[in-house]
Amino acid sequence: MQRYAIFDLDETITSRGTWGRFVSEVLRDRPGKLLAMWARAGLGQFLYKTTHVERISVKRSMLRFSLSGRTREELQDLAEAFADREVRSGLRPGATRQIDIHKAAGDRILIASAGADLIVEAIARRLDIDTVVSTNLSWAEKDGKVICGRNFASENCYGPGKLVRLKKCLETFDDFQREAAHITLYSDSHSDLPALLYADKGVSVNGDKKLLDAAKIYGFETVNWSI
Repeated sequence: MQRYAIFDLDETITSRGTWGRFVSEVLRDRPGKLLAMWARAGLGQFLYKTTHVERISVKRSMLRFSLSGRTREELQDLAEAFADREVRSGLRPGATRQIDIHKAAGDRILIASAGADLIVEAIARRLDIDTVVSTNLSWAEKDGKVICGRNFASENCYGPGKLVRLKKCLETFDDFQREAAHITLYSDSHSDLPALLYADKGVSVNGDKKLLDAAKIYGFETVNWSI
């Protein structure tokens, strides 16, 4: 039986979210633009929680105000430096131990994250994880510069959308047969409930309150990876 270990990234492998900190670093020399970006992101988050505005609109707002106008090479260099620092000092100790356990067992390891591929893939490479499912940025050329496009190149890898993307990824493996596979999925967030229920074993990692409540209902294991 082929065994799969699927990890969320933000606050599961990492101790804190990555995207907001990354864009803040990108704009650290532009405080006015940084303030405008966070104001729009805050408004977008409020509208997402109180109206029918989609969560991806928050990401689009942060994208436009943080990364637009930068060359792709600049952003990739910044992402690589960010990933270096994150792997050096920003990972949950329990996450690195669990990844090593799965590697030693010969399990196939994936990261499935709502985060942008620019960051997720850079961190995955440093963890020697080859397969990543994430929210993919789009790129457009303007005035000789490569900039982040207004929209994303993939569906938002969040909630039910993450499960859709994850299933499509698993189906690309020649040896994947759902009935003959054992899937363990690790997450900190209730938003990943669809994917956790799809897995054979769901694990709440430093879970939010809603996920801890769901863990009692569905029998998910709960772990603390901060130590």
